[in-house]
Amino acid sequence: PDLVLLDVQMPKLDGWQVLSELRRRGNTPVIMLTALDQDVDKLTGLRVGADDYVAKPFNPAEIVARIQAVLRRSARAVVEEPNGLIRQGPFEIDLRSHEVTVRNGEQVHALNFTLTEFRLLVHMARAPRQVHARVDLLHACLPEGDAQERTVDSHVSKLRRKLEEVGVIGIPATIRGVGYRFLD
Repeated sequence: PDLVLLDVQMPKLDGWQVLSELRRRGNTPVIMLTALDQDVDKLTGLRVGADDYVAKPFNPAEIVARIQAVLRRSARAVVEEPNGLIRQGPFEIDLRSHEVTVRNGEQVHALNFTLTEFRLLVHMARAPRQVHARVDLLHACLPEGDAQERTVDSHVSKLRRKLEEVGVIGIPATIRGVGYRFLD
């Protein structure tokens, strides 16, 4: 999801635990909407990882404005320009020419990727802190075949090897038992 609205007091679930699990899995923005309005509750929510905290009762227009603000902040992490360029950290990915350059200090490296490696890189770079499950990567980046989920591992391994050759280490990060995250 692009954003999660989360209550602390839910039947059968503890909102603090849900928030902790969401943070463990990725960086999806979370706004707490809850009846708990004490300072200690607000501080707990923000310390556990909420991006914003709103106590009930609230003005719906304010919630919409807060959602838009959080989404604006989270969208700044990745710059996808109208001319087809994605800029993320040291990467510049040209969607039109399928060219990828990586800046490592003063050096700029042009990299060559297979179509599948390029698709994987682009898909993950568009949501760099999100955990991408193997099955999702399979459907998004290898839609034309009967490939298995472990095929994704092979392509990611080759992608990672090419990045390591130019000094980019640990991208994409492996999230054990789940898949990959572009940035750790």
